[in-house]
Amino acid sequence: MLQITKNPIGMDKERMCFVHPEDPRLAIKIARNEVSQQSQREIKFYRRLKKRGNVTDMHIPGFHGLCETNRGSGIVVDLVRNYDGEISRPLNWYLAQGYPIEDFEPGLEELRQSFLKNLIIFNHELTIGNLLVKKISVTRIRMVAIDGLGDLGALDWLDVFPFLVRRKINRRWQGFINRLYLSREVRQQREALEQHSLPE
Repeated sequence: MLQITKNPIGMDKERMCFVHPEDPRLAIKIARNEVSQQSQREIKFYRRLKKRGNVTDMHIPGFHGLCETNRGSGIVVDLVRNYDGEISRPLNWYLAQGYPIEDFEPGLEELRQSFLKNLIIFNHELTIGNLLVKKISVTRIRMVAIDGLGDLGALDWLDVFPFLVRRKINRRWQGFINRLYLSREVRQQREALEQHSLPE
């Protein structure tokens, strides 16, 4: 059994995320309560993705199975780090620091294209808080989706009707983008720009 003694590096209403105590390249997601629908959906997503055998996507963390810890059962995945070793921060952190959303639009489009190419279904839990901005060099970034993956109704027929999956991905992506531009962080940026542009 793995012993987790350090504080989580992230959490939401259902789960906590810790650096793996024996391998700093990995993270462990553990439910805050006994049952996590996110975890159950994610496990099924990764297992079914593995059965397809043809998906290598750097825009989602690699899956390394399950583990037992002193904090409960966990899901082991890649820990997303920047090129310099620092743990990657979420998109909403950058937006709150004043980085304009336009800086991330190419990375977001690359993520959408990756989802379409690899038939990666996501759900309403994909938010700007669980999209990490991975710095792969001083000037280049890659978006990595760490939560909100999986759609049980669609995964059963991924390889049978891929055109319908892509249609669903595009529809959900548009909903995600709409929520992104209505988020508090982006609205605050827009308001600050408007105030700055007002004549004195």
